[in-house]
Order: sequence, then structure tokens, then C-alpha cells
Amino acid sequence: MAKLLISWIAYNNDFLKTPEGAYIDVNSDGPHYQFHQHFFKEGGYDKHILLYASPKQEGFAERLAIKLRGVFKGHSVEHELLQVQDIISLEEVKTKSEGFLLKHAHDQLDIFFSPGTSIMQLSWYICHQTLGLQTKLIQTKAARFSSHGKPELMEVKVQHSETPVTAILKETRLFGVGEKEAEYKVTDSIAGVYNRAYLVAQTDKVTALIRGESGTGKEHLARYIHDNSVRKNNPFIAVNCAALAQDLLESRLFGFKKGAFTGANQDTPGFFSLANGGTIFLDEIGDITPGMQQALLRVLQEREIQPIGGKPEVVDVRVIAATNAPLEKLCREASFRWDLYYRLCVAELELPCLLERGRHELAILLDHFLLKKKADLHKKRILQLNKEARQFILQYPFPGNIRELENLIESLYVFCPEEVSVQDLPRRMRQVAPEHSLLLKDVEREHILKVLEMQRGNQRQTALSLGVALNTLKAKLKSYGVLQNQEMEEEEVQAS
Repeated sequence: MAKLLISWIAYNNDFLKTPEGAYIDVNSDGPHYQFHQHFFKEGGYDKHILLYASPKQEGFAERLAIKLRGVFKGHSVEHELLQVQDIISLEEVKTKSEGFLLKHAHDQLDIFFSPGTSIMQLSWYICHQTLGLQTKLIQTKAARFSSHGKPELMEVKVQHSETPVTAILKETRLFGVGEKEAEYKVTDSIAGVYNRAYLVAQTDKVTALIRGESGTGKEHLARYIHDNSVRKNNPFIAVNCAALAQDLLESRLFGFKKGAFTGANQDTPGFFSLANGGTIFLDEIGDITPGMQQALLRVLQEREIQPIGGKPEVVDVRVIAATNAPLEKLCREASFRWDLYYRLCVAELELPCLLERGRHELAILLDHFLLKKKADLHKKRILQLNKEARQFILQYPFPGNIRELENLIESLYVFCPEEVSVQDLPRRMRQVAPEHSLLLKDVEREHILKVLEMQRGNQRQTALSLGVALNTLKAKLKSYGVLQNQEMEEEEVQAS
């Protein structure tokens, strides 16, 4: 374990520059020079990583690192690009900061809090509060502000509140743009699911299995469990098991040791190690191979992982899995282990698809996303749907569920600055596949064709099963453009 000093470069204070902004020299009164002069050696640091947010700052960061290494012999200083497109975007800066810190999850991390923008400082604070890593926030007091005329090093202590930091941030953000809707709308049909999820959250270490179609909000439900548990201040890591090749999935989940395979140039922790003390969410769990099923079963039974090329390591992680696959059927077919299935579904939760939630709730969610996307996209006024467009949307089955509805509204905000009409809706919505249609004629067509298939193409038996005349059935099939092969026609002639 290394002891690292982490900081953003102080572009305005670390350097002496011309009025036009050109580099002259490193400022010996700047925060980083002063830190190395007075505190680096005493702090016992193995390395200082200087972060810079834009490729345009690379020259400045490199000169600062070279200067510090040159003046203070034996001080290890590296500069690293952590690119941020918008330095006043809390969401972007925090996400980038989290990713960087998680790469160094096994190290002791002292964060030099002072340099950087106010958003960068706030992001450090949030990461310190929520990631559960070995972090410390430190800052310096210049000699001119010190009571004894020398620079001082201070730790920024944090007094924990019973209100989660994430809740405070959400509330502030929404009120700041004039909207009071929550980020996620829990309607009547799923309120019971969230009540059960809260009970799961209160029972630590219990595994949970969330079922539901793609786009129904399984990851959000998993996050809800995490955020309402004793693990809420530790990491939550989501992994889509279907998105990774199985050999890659093993190394990403369990990590690997240096030299374990070609390209393994250093010890690398896996997601389970990074989530230690927190929660790992394994989506599409039904797609993992038998070998991965065995490895995961070991984690659940023994509470330990084995990095590739390494020895077993104990981990403390709550596992929440999710799937839209019929696991029981897969178990009967011997493609999924029964013992793993029973380990996963200790607490089972199921989210209904959007179609099952009914038109009333679809209308509520439609209005919710119209308000939410107005705030997210900083639009001056709410998007207007004309009567026909609104009715069309409410009749659409949304096979992609909540995710499809949310993406639709965001797309309409982009392309329809005024009022939305039916012609503004995506073609895929206006030309709904018959199997997804709610129109009676389409439902009838699908049912007739399904029965015809069950009767192996025998029209007479199909008509009997449907309780209609044979001529009526033939007329329907003709209107559908369904052609029967000669063998079936001859069979019917013989039968008549």
C-alpha cells in the first residue's frame, strides 16, 4: 500500500505568467511549491500525482512536476491528465474524480483540497464522504495567515449528517432550477416493490435478485437498496455481465496479479475489491458461463474472491443480481446452477413492465419526464404535445419500458422546439410491429397466426379451435397475405 498525495494543479497560483498568460516560471510562493518545501517529506509520501483537466495545461503541469523533482531531490512527482470538458459540471467532475480514486483504492490517499475550482473541491468532498476509501482532506495555511509566521498543514474534518449527501445535492439541484419532482417517479404499481426493497436494505449482507424486462429500472432499484442500507457511504458498482466477454468478465470482477497473463503489467483490483464494504450490482446474471457461475457461488458461500494468478482474498460485499431471463427454465435445462439460483434469490423483487402498469401511470410518467427533461436540458418552457400526439403516446406499448419513454421525451426536446405532433414521433412508433400493437385488428391477427402455427398450418383445425367458419378464416388469412403451401391445401381437400 502506497501513501499518495493527490491534487489538481493551481493554474492561477502555481505559475508566474505574462499578462498574455504565457509561462515564465513556477511560483515559489505557490501552493504546491510551498507544500513540497514544508510538508511533503514529513508526510512520508511515496508519490505526488498532479492532475490537470485539459490537454492545453499539459505544458504547465509538466514544468511544475519537473521543477518540484529538481528542487526537492527524492520527491516523486507525476502529472496525469484527468480530462474534464466542463469544469463547473458537478456531475462530470465528480464522476471523473471517483474513477480516478477507485483506481487507487488500495492506497492511502491524501487529497490536497485547496487547489482547483470550487466544483473540484466539492467533488473531492463528496468522494471522501461516499466512496469508503482511505482518503484524507488536507489544506495549507500560508505563513502570512499563520499565528506563528510559518505555513501550517491542516486536515479538513467532516462531521457526518444523518441526511445522505446525495439527497442534499439532489434537492438543491432541483430547487435551483425550479422543479420539485424527484429524479425517479415511484408510482402506485411499484410502491410495494420499493417498500419490500427497503426491508431488504435494512438486512445487511442478504443477496437480492431483481427481475424485470430491460428498461424497467432494475439498476435504480438496486441503488435504492444500497442508498438505504448501512453501506450507503461505501461504493456501489454496477456491472453488465452480458456486455463483457466471459474471460474479460472474470478479470474485471476478481482482478489479476502482475504477470498472470500477457499484458498484466501490474496488480489490478477487480470490481469486488473496489466495492469492498459496499454493493455490487450484477445485471444480466443469466448470461454468465458455468465457470463464472462456480466462481460467483464461491464468493457468496465463502465471502472471498481469487484474483487471476493470486491467492484468495476476503471481501465484504452485498451482491444484488438482476435478470430478464427465465432462470428456473435455465436451471431445468442445466445451463444455470440451481445452487447459485437459490443463493441469489434469498430476497426476490420483480418490476412490472410499463404496459402492465397501465395507461394512467403512463400518463403520470409522461408528465414527469416532460418536467424532468425541461430541467435537465435547461429549456425555458415545458415541451407541448398536441392532443393527437399525446393520445398516440399513451396508446403506444413501449416495449423498451421506462428507458424508451425517457429517451423519447429527451429526443422530442431536441428536435421539436415548439409543439409535438404525431408526425414528429419516431417512425418505429408510428409503424408498430403487430406483436407489440394494442389495436384490436393487430391483436386478432397475431392470435389467429399463433393458433394456425399450433395446428401446424391446418386451416380446418384452426377454424375449429377459433370457433369460426372455415371461409371466414380463409378470408382473414388472405387479407394478411398468408399463403399456405400446396401440401396443406391438398390435406384440406382430402379432409373435406
